[in-house]
Amino acid sequence: MQRERKTVGEIVRDRPLYAIQEDESVLQAVCYMTEHRIGAVPALAHERLVGILSERDIMTRVVARGLDPASIKVCEVMTKKPATMEWNNTYSQALLIMDHLHIRHLPVMDDGQLIGCVSMRELREIDTEAKGEEIDFLDDYIRKLESVM
Repeated sequence: MQRERKTVGEIVRDRPLYAIQEDESVLQAVCYMTEHRIGAVPALAHERLVGILSERDIMTRVVARGLDPASIKVCEVMTKKPATMEWNNTYSQALLIMDHLHIRHLPVMDDGQLIGCVSMRELREIDTEAKGEEIDFLDDYIRKLESVM
């Protein structure tokens, strides 16, 4: 499979789905995010995606305002109606969307159902690897051309 054609669905396919319920406290969400070492977590209501809670949301909408994370619900401070990406879109399409919207996490959907979340960091790593492979291929091609001439 060509790396540049790798889909976001393939990226999230074999890993656990991390998500929280919108009525959980921000403190519960923070503990969950810390335990799983994730910077953002999709928020669900009745198994449907309704938002995403990021470290930035927590810092700007809870900590900076001096609010008690134990008494604030996720639904009060999450980003509602987050941008999403369908499972069959390529990682490069996801990168373009994330760059355009200035976001670092993107929920991945399959027919309206959340199947995972990709981060800007992991997509950049895949992109860097793909570029390295492309450079290696071009270097080999040039060497072969030079040996024929």
